[in-house]
Amino acid sequence: MTDYFALLEQPRMPWLDADTLKEVFHRKTLEQHPDATAAGSEDRFAELNAAYQALQDPKRRLDHLLSLENRAPAANQTVPPELQELFLDLAAFKQRADLLLGKIQTASNALSRSLFKPEMIALQNDLAVWRQKLRGLVDSATEQLREINPHWLSDRVTQMAALTSLYLRFAYLSRWSEQLDEIAFQLSL
Repeated sequence: MTDYFALLEQPRMPWLDADTLKEVFHRKTLEQHPDATAAGSEDRFAELNAAYQALQDPKRRLDHLLSLENRAPAANQTVPPELQELFLDLAAFKQRADLLLGKIQTASNALSRSLFKPEMIALQNDLAVWRQKLRGLVDSATEQLREINPHWLSDRVTQMAALTSLYLRFAYLSRWSEQLDEIAFQLSL
């Protein structure tokens, strides 16, 4: 497995400075760009892109870091306890959205679809509240990640459980954000 931290000259830490990461990525991609270098550099260029995509996203960075530490999270993890109630509430919202979107899709004409406008507006308002709630949870998890960073090098064993928990939180929050994005897209059609 390629160490993306080493590839982009970053310390193997849970938190990375986004500006520094971006600066190194741009410098290295300029050096390795297929148009500027000899043939065969396409693979290296693609690897740099993959490294940057992984390290700039907290969930993917934690997954990579935990994998490098031989602690890769299992694929079938349960919802973290602090998110279980939210999971049930979000599932109910998604079910309500899917039901309304199904009704709209089966409406035979524009007049029929217009009858659903009040429900669509209410759903869009609830969607905005959900997105704000998830953004707040991501910000909170990001702050916890920053707080772990100074202790990482001196106390990896203790911090490993916290990182695994944060990884799961980021994984569920990003999955839920994608679901909300899909609902927003469907409502915009």
